[in-house]
Amino acid sequence: MGKSFTKSLINSEGSIRSSSRVARTPESVIRDILKVINDSDILSFAGGLPDDSLFPIEDFSDGAALAIRESGAKLFQYSETQGHPKLRAWIAESYYPQSSPEEILLTNGSQQALDLLGRFFLDEGDSILIERPSYLGAIQTFSSYGPRFIGLDYKSEGPDPSELKAQISRNHNPPKFFYCIPDFQNPTGFSYSLQNRKAIARICEEAGIPVLEDVAYRELNYENEIPISLHMLCPENTFSIGTFSKILAPGLRVGWIRAPKELMRELIVQKQAMDLHSPLINQEIVYQFLISGNFRNHLIGLKENYSRKAKMATEMFLKTFGGAIRLKRPLGGLFLWVEFLDKTDTNLLFKTALEEGVAIVPGDTFFTDESSGKQLRWNFSRANTEEMEIGANRLFKAWKRLHSIRK
Repeated sequence: MGKSFTKSLINSEGSIRSSSRVARTPESVIRDILKVINDSDILSFAGGLPDDSLFPIEDFSDGAALAIRESGAKLFQYSETQGHPKLRAWIAESYYPQSSPEEILLTNGSQQALDLLGRFFLDEGDSILIERPSYLGAIQTFSSYGPRFIGLDYKSEGPDPSELKAQISRNHNPPKFFYCIPDFQNPTGFSYSLQNRKAIARICEEAGIPVLEDVAYRELNYENEIPISLHMLCPENTFSIGTFSKILAPGLRVGWIRAPKELMRELIVQKQAMDLHSPLINQEIVYQFLISGNFRNHLIGLKENYSRKAKMATEMFLKTFGGAIRLKRPLGGLFLWVEFLDKTDTNLLFKTALEEGVAIVPGDTFFTDESSGKQLRWNFSRANTEEMEIGANRLFKAWKRLHSIRK
């Protein structure tokens, strides 16, 4: 009897004979993190999860009921690939006043938007510019297309424009794009200064390098008005990637790409090949909430809640670890970026912390090259005060254990 189909895909070394694209997609610590998120014995500050107690469930329920009453079976039928026309119009009017609804493509969360743009731009061996550290989901998605990553250090006010210019000039073949998160970045929580935004937009436009601007956290600004977006500075050179996951609910899977309309047709064709269209019922639920009059108050409540938790997390880390760490209190977003000033290896700390009942993400997860290995990301948005205190104390206990082992 011959080998089974499954066994025929596994070679003698135990490796799966999959496509090169599958093989290029890196594994990460996230797989281990997802296993423990629902473990009642472990407090998780690892996943980038918004606070589900703040999801406007009653509004979603009312919106869904109204939509089904008015539209019925139409919401459950095949629909146009580009997405809900009225929702696209709302996004264009609210976030891109220089754009039309025809320049908006609705996607299955911003993760699909990243994959669409990777598919659109990249051939194996192409180079791309990316912040270091950067969003893990983008690193994994782009990696599947086999690019060469060119990292730009993300400092407290964004990458150094002179470093960007130098990297562009020293590469014979220009990078295909620059992927960036200028507002309350995942994982650092940092934002670009206005001066850096202007310089980076100008440099990329002059070099003919498209900017892929991820605005997932832009609405979650706690204190001041955030500076102008890169899209507003160079709309014809920018692809804007947005999502309702952080400000409404990630389970709805409603994101978008704003792209120059000359390129939209090809993006629509690529999305159609991937999944035909995103679920219309989810888009309608989002749209009904946005026009209900409750969205702005909901957003204010989110920002007040997350601002309080960001302050609490910052103070707790400084109180617990004192001079052993360096951090900057975030003014938006969902994350605290902590750097140890000694020789702490946060990959080892991650494993020891799990034994103590707390989950974090080691910093080198967010790099495409070598990092110091001394940083971690802490998601503060979901925990209450008591959980934050217990989590910080468990992490401190794990850190002390590591120090005693080294001695």
